[in-house]
Amino acid sequence: MVIFDLWGKFAHFRKFYTNSSSLTYSVPPRTTVEGMIAALLGYERDTYYEKLNAENLYVAVRKMSKTKKIMQSVNYIKATTTSELHFPKQHTQVPFELLVGDSKIRYRFYIIHKDENIFKEIKERLFDKTPVFPLYFGSAPFSCYIDYVGEVNWDWVISDEFQDIYSVMPSHKIKEIDIKNIKGYLLKERMPRDFAIDRTIKEVTTYVYEDMGQPLKVKINGEFVKLSNGENIVFM
Repeated sequence: MVIFDLWGKFAHFRKFYTNSSSLTYSVPPRTTVEGMIAALLGYERDTYYEKLNAENLYVAVRKMSKTKKIMQSVNYIKATTTSELHFPKQHTQVPFELLVGDSKIRYRFYIIHKDENIFKEIKERLFDKTPVFPLYFGSAPFSCYIDYVGEVNWDWVISDEFQDIYSVMPSHKIKEIDIKNIKGYLLKERMPRDFAIDRTIKEVTTYVYEDMGQPLKVKINGEFVKLSNGENIVFM
């Protein structure tokens, strides 16, 4: 398994159920991470949904910094010709929720792919910091940058005891949370998990995580992943 960080100044991970107002998640959904890996490898739009789906690409995400949300207004224009890009005839203002941090926004990603050749290329491009296409936090203006962390061994584990879980967790994997020892804020969000081949949302899951990036003491329903660096994670 390879571990890496992505960091940047701003982010916007649009909630799939928003309409006129563009609201954001506090962490990137699995579908967004899928798109980031596709950009890293140079896959064209709409060509990678099967190759990088949840059955082939295992993803876990850890929030590494405290974030806050601010609302801005964005001008959208309707342009059918090149000249209308400079002199638009129609435009509208849309509320746009922006994710910011005290200094930088940072997430840690845990990635493994069933195909050894694809996984090898992922590792090489992360280590060399050479994505084929630029990476960004959900929206094109919000560039993000790679910090390679390393490669670790991992095993599936089952336990009835409380475990420190560092990653975002699907709610159905949680049997019990040690609420008394939570240091920050517990967040719960419903996010898309996978795409169908035609880019329609194939699966939606509710996720739970701690807003400050601290591990949660949890009894896990079924298997979780224990890493050789001592961390425990759950795949999205």
